[in-house]
Amino acid sequence: MQLCERLRPATFDKVIGQERAVSVCRGLLAAGMGGRALWLTGQSGTGKSTLAKILAGELASPLCTEELDAGDLTVSRVKEIERESQYRGLGGNGGRAYIVNESHGLRRDVVRQLLVTLERIPAHVVWIFTTTNDGQAALFEGTEDAHPLLSRCLPIPLARQGLAKPFAAYLETIDPAGPRPPAFYKRLIEDCKNNLRAAIQKLEADSLGEYAKSIEAIA
Repeated sequence: MQLCERLRPATFDKVIGQERAVSVCRGLLAAGMGGRALWLTGQSGTGKSTLAKILAGELASPLCTEELDAGDLTVSRVKEIERESQYRGLGGNGGRAYIVNESHGLRRDVVRQLLVTLERIPAHVVWIFTTTNDGQAALFEGTEDAHPLLSRCLPIPLARQGLAKPFAAYLETIDPAGPRPPAFYKRLIEDCKNNLRAAIQKLEADSLGEYAKSIEAIA
């Protein structure tokens, strides 16, 4: 398992740089998450998948949590999910969670079917859609039903600003070859465009290997 997966936060307390989004998620849990569709947007590597997994785990067991790629989702599969959703899941709270990744890849016919399906989500089920900011914009520009789809979801936007400092500080604590000077981690996260996952992967790659040599002048 890659280092970024081994280090993926399992609780909200461990999520970095997304205090506002975490606050929304906590409020959602207090209000009741079942029977809802959630729409998580943010830059790549800033915590969308992590928050989606944590939220899903609050309602459903791993056995009853399904991750779907939006590009592979079909109308027939959405209808099948709606049928199976009528039955409570096994383990945990008896819930079911469906995480749709890369939601900007949803096809028009699937979006139209979702408009119907999301109107009647059982109280023990949650749908969680994740997409990048740019992907969401492209979806809305290209699919006339995209805005009605979002209106059926609770939007949870992730922060885009102010991430470099907390991300760099975190990298310093988990660097297999560290610790190194703070400027090293600041440069690394800047080079990765605030993509924490990508930065961790670079740290793992031969303890920075050739990448370290290329920026050692600033360290």
